[in-house]
Amino acid sequence: MVSITQGRNRSCKDVVGGINKIYLFKYVNYLRSEIVLNNNVLVSYPETIIYPFEVDNQPSISQSQLEENGSKYFDLKIDFELVKENGFNYESFLNFNINIIAQDRNGNFRFLGNRNGLECNSIDYTTGSSKSDFNGVKLSFEGKEEKEAWYINNLIDAGFTIAGEDTNEYLLQENGDFLLQEDGFKIIL
Repeated sequence: MVSITQGRNRSCKDVVGGINKIYLFKYVNYLRSEIVLNNNVLVSYPETIIYPFEVDNQPSISQSQLEENGSKYFDLKIDFELVKENGFNYESFLNFNINIIAQDRNGNFRFLGNRNGLECNSIDYTTGSSKSDFNGVKLSFEGKEEKEAWYINNLIDAGFTIAGEDTNEYLLQENGDFLLQEDGFKIIL
């Protein structure tokens, strides 16, 4: 039985829709003990390099809570376009699961594919037929998660390094993890 203990007043409509930027990175199946959450806000995540992608269209995130055979889950979907496709090999996205962090126009960060990753289910290259048509690549991702997408207050504090923002280059292991000194600091090349 559902217990309702409080209501909700009408709030001021001072938020805007849409996504400003997305960050992609390879999904890694971390242990739950390696990830710290406070309710649905990510506090700490293992050190991870994330890659910014400027999106052209107006991508939106769809999270639908569904039930199947008595189990509830969230069905996640995101589609976005990248203009001026320049030879980057997007086909590699089909070979492994991806995590996406999306920053909306209100400054909120959402972590998509947090426990299972997202699967890239289509990559469409298009040039259009007229000068005003879209020219680039369209990517579509889907995934199923036990919980809705996590919020992140601060990417750096949570353990993420944005590629291209740090001018130092670090020594990495074969699996992509940082090689650390005895004191826990990264080894700079």
